[in-house]
Amino acid sequence: MALALTGMGLLSSIGHDVVTTCAALRAGLVRPAPIIGTDVLELDSGEMVPVMGHPVKGVTEGFLFVGLWTRMAERAIRDLLEYGGLPDPDRSDFWRTCELLLVTPHLDPARFPLLDGPVDESFLKDGYASTLLEITRLAIPTARAHAFPAGHVGVAAALETAARIIEGGRAERCLIIAVDSYLEPDTLDWLAGHRRLKTGDNPVGLMPGEAGVALLLESSRAVEARGGHVDAWIHDAALVDTGSPREKKDARRDGSALAKLLSSLMPELPFRGDVVVDLNGEQWRAREFGTALAHLGTGLAEARVLLPATSLGDTGAASGGVGVCMAARAFARGYARTQESVVVSLSETGQAAAIRLSHPAPPGASRQRTRV
Repeated sequence: MALALTGMGLLSSIGHDVVTTCAALRAGLVRPAPIIGTDVLELDSGEMVPVMGHPVKGVTEGFLFVGLWTRMAERAIRDLLEYGGLPDPDRSDFWRTCELLLVTPHLDPARFPLLDGPVDESFLKDGYASTLLEITRLAIPTARAHAFPAGHVGVAAALETAARIIEGGRAERCLIIAVDSYLEPDTLDWLAGHRRLKTGDNPVGLMPGEAGVALLLESSRAVEARGGHVDAWIHDAALVDTGSPREKKDARRDGSALAKLLSSLMPELPFRGDVVVDLNGEQWRAREFGTALAHLGTGLAEARVLLPATSLGDTGAASGGVGVCMAARAFARGYARTQESVVVSLSETGQAAAIRLSHPAPPGASRQRTRV
């Protein structure tokens, strides 16, 4: 597997484009704000106060569910086109052979009461995909859309599929769109009901965030033929099922499955590069990643661990894409620890995923991007 990452778009609470967001992540900037409508107990005063979160101000207010996803996805695609210097959306010779891979949260009726029970994933293709393509004017046929309602591990799952599509010759490029928001009223109620929010009496909870990510993957032949730029090479994307979802009462995610996944993904150990992980403050995530490190011994002892949620809050299904952008921009700006980075994702359903990227200097890379 060797896919060329040739375009990125990113919308977040600390930047409305990939350059600003990744620079702010490196600087450790944060912009938390009270989320009106969901109150939690403040222990010091004994009063109810709004929960703190990381909203994308000026973009997501007033939008819910698929409408919210479309809003964030459209902004991420707009940034992708500009940052990547890509052909206009109506250039059918470029976009009609592109596959669209949509990564969303799990379609859990408990989180999304609007679903009113289990639904067929095809509604994402018929509703979300068709609306998004109409708004963005991308000349991608709706028939080429695929849905990945897999939450945190969705980007890795989409990358696996993209590799099969491109290497199998079904398309020369794939566009991955990953969006999520933990700030919708129903989602905040769902998180509060499961005691997952960070509050005065639950310091090991998460701070809700939201983000939209767009990633364009191409074959090396396609990017060379058009003289395009490579931001990074995606070498591997793999998932493993630990068999212990978060809600399972006797769940014991001891990190062994994640450790095996990481050791199989790394070309050699010890690994000294950047490891971007979706830790968000919850104990079960920290325990799984920490015990995986223990299983690996010195394998990751010298790696640099980066935590985007410190600045963005938990961005759910978009978190894997955020990690990919963060790693690729570190290559571009020269502050990556080594020529390779790894993105790690942990899902409430019991799945774990890892993505291995490398600097665009290997074969197939072309001109260097001049934008800073």
